[in-house]
Amino acid sequence: MGLPAQVARRWLRMAAVMVVLLLAAGLAYGIEGVSPTYLESASVLFSLPKSKTNPNAYYYFAPSLIMSGEGISQLLANQQVQGQIRKAGGTADVNLALINLYNEEYPEYGEPLATLTSSSQSAASTHRTFRIAKRLLDQILNSIQANAGVPMHNRISAQIFADTGPIIQQGSSKRVYAGIALLAAIGTGLLWGLIDRRVSWRSLPLPAIRDGRRGGARLDRRRGVRLGRRRIRDARQGIRGTARTPLAR
Repeated sequence: MGLPAQVARRWLRMAAVMVVLLLAAGLAYGIEGVSPTYLESASVLFSLPKSKTNPNAYYYFAPSLIMSGEGISQLLANQQVQGQIRKAGGTADVNLALINLYNEEYPEYGEPLATLTSSSQSAASTHRTFRIAKRLLDQILNSIQANAGVPMHNRISAQIFADTGPIIQQGSSKRVYAGIALLAAIGTGLLWGLIDRRVSWRSLPLPAIRDGRRGGARLDRRRGVRLGRRRIRDARQGIRGTARTPLAR
């Protein structure tokens, strides 16, 4: 490789490094410019009123409470209920999910306990939507039981506690920057390899490149001709052998 090819390779490598650094800086700036997410959550306990005749009513009716909580969570995720939240001024995302003691494939809801969450990029919107969802949760629970004719002293209630308030959710900046640095290193390595191949190929004389391209085609044609001649020879030998063999009487 001559001196002009080495100089061209050096300048192309520097240009590749500059391009990768600019792209990495733009990506980091874009990630930093994204607004953080605020999350507010609280625990929801579906419980029965105190019973004087049966002090262990909670343990007897726990499966029913779990089923009721699961139904309420599905109703809250309904588009109609979500539309009511939007009309009331809630703009954040709302979710109510029973606490799963096992995994997503085989869920196990051992307690009538759920988690109510709301999240958005605004702390005020997150808190306002959470309050609307909490009020709507009580209304849905009371209306269902009233339509079913359940007496007031036997109705299920939803007790909400451990409200966290709007909490900012921030990712790890070290992991983000480490990932960007890793991508930059990989991109630089790929560009350097591509530049080396291009410069090495262009540094060869033109006749050598043509001979290299034609050599493969010539080799393929020679192999095809040899294979065709071999097949013709085998066919002729087969015909001769058949002609010499006497017919059986």
